[in-house]
Amino acid sequence: MRKLRPSGEPQAAAEGRTRRRGPSKKLDAAIAETTLRLLGSVGPGGVSIDAVAREVGCSRSSIYRRYTSKESLILAATIDRFGPRDSGAQDGRLLESVIRSRAASLRDPAFVLAWTVLMDETIRGTDLGRRYYEEAFGPLRLERAEFLSRAVANGEIRPDVDIDLLLDIVTGTLLFRAVHHPKTEADLPKRLMAILAGGVVPEDSRATANLLSGGSEEQ
Repeated sequence: MRKLRPSGEPQAAAEGRTRRRGPSKKLDAAIAETTLRLLGSVGPGGVSIDAVAREVGCSRSSIYRRYTSKESLILAATIDRFGPRDSGAQDGRLLESVIRSRAASLRDPAFVLAWTVLMDETIRGTDLGRRYYEEAFGPLRLERAEFLSRAVANGEIRPDVDIDLLLDIVTGTLLFRAVHHPKTEADLPKRLMAILAGGVVPEDSRATANLLSGGSEEQ
């Protein structure tokens, strides 16, 4: 599933980086932001190199020097916005770092819309959806799973925890809140971390014993 360049970057992101010319970080950011905004507002069919260039106020060649197609542009913009920003996290706060970085990305309504469009493309099995899953979602998820393996190694997360399911819980919770509660509370990452750390069922309760055994309490 993971398509990486020798540098270890997801394919679409690596293409964007290797085709850049000159000090143009500001233009790169404007291109990515405009691409995601258009994707969320008009869908993949409304995104084009011409439309992005017109909105940004740059030449088509400036974008083509970075990306070979609109699909590569969309994927690179997604990776740039939602890529891991946890490398500087300190041991003991690795899970918290993942939660906070994802929550920060989902505070932008335009990005939330763009992400839901990409998920719809994936469900419908379109070419863009397939590339999103293979070049963006898959590699980024694997990187975060590897990152959280450090948390297991240092004792921050129990070794028996299903990391893949943990990532689903974190992402699903934050995305649901972003969609249904657009003005997400600033303390949501802290509250989510507290629930994950403390659990929701007392350790010595009958409910816990039944959950762990796969059974159900007698009514």
